[in-house]
Amino acid sequence: MKEQTTDEAGEQADESALDTPSWLDSLPPEVKAAPSLAKFKDVDSLAQSYLEAEKALASRVAIPKDDSSEAEWSKFYSKLGLPEDKRYLDQRNPEDEEYLQHYEEMFHDLGLSKRQGSKVLESIYGFSADVQKKQKAEMEKVSTANMEWLRSNYGDEFDSKMTVMQAALAKFGSRELAGLIEETSYNPALIDLLVRVGDTLKSDSLVTGLGAPLSTNSPGAALKEIKRLESDQEFMVKLGNKSHAGHSEAVGRMEELYKIAYDIVS
Repeated sequence: MKEQTTDEAGEQADESALDTPSWLDSLPPEVKAAPSLAKFKDVDSLAQSYLEAEKALASRVAIPKDDSSEAEWSKFYSKLGLPEDKRYLDQRNPEDEEYLQHYEEMFHDLGLSKRQGSKVLESIYGFSADVQKKQKAEMEKVSTANMEWLRSNYGDEFDSKMTVMQAALAKFGSRELAGLIEETSYNPALIDLLVRVGDTLKSDSLVTGLGAPLSTNSPGAALKEIKRLESDQEFMVKLGNKSHAGHSEAVGRMEELYKIAYDIVS
């Protein structure tokens, strides 16, 4: 018997494979020729691929058309993660609630997913914090510059001028005015105006007797007031300068005190 060679065995195997009918042979020629079907070795693998494709199609989110109803768009956005409760941030401060609700309402109307909306809010918070930080630094810089100017302008009288300003603010100011001083970082023009008002009130109170309370029956109190007035430069200018507008009031005030102090009868 003739011994079969290796080459001959291989050729017979190839011929046997060619003779085995393919599952594609049962399909119409136009279908069988589709390149995508050639990758399936049998009907079972084709069926499994079909089932996976059907499952994928079922989970597919179709984009509505421009003229689709609001309900269709809402359903579409819900599949993408639109929060039903309209809350995009879980960690929130009570003082920011009104601010957050404004943005969350807008984000919900736009159809943003919770992840998208939370990212936007975090970005807004971060930007706002940076702006506030820069504004605070700038205000502190301006405030420092203004205070340096006031110290340079008032010199040794700086502390006393600030006291006069605070007195004027306490007597005629308001919470709004006090806030304005802070908001303007101690604007020199505003501070100087209050200082001038305070100086005027201080001078007027000295000549009209509205300063320290005085008992008309107490010589000791009168002497104490005389010494206080004599140490007040502004009052002494009025007292010694006959052309000063407050000279007559200053003279009258001092005469009244001397009468009480030394029991002088008119």
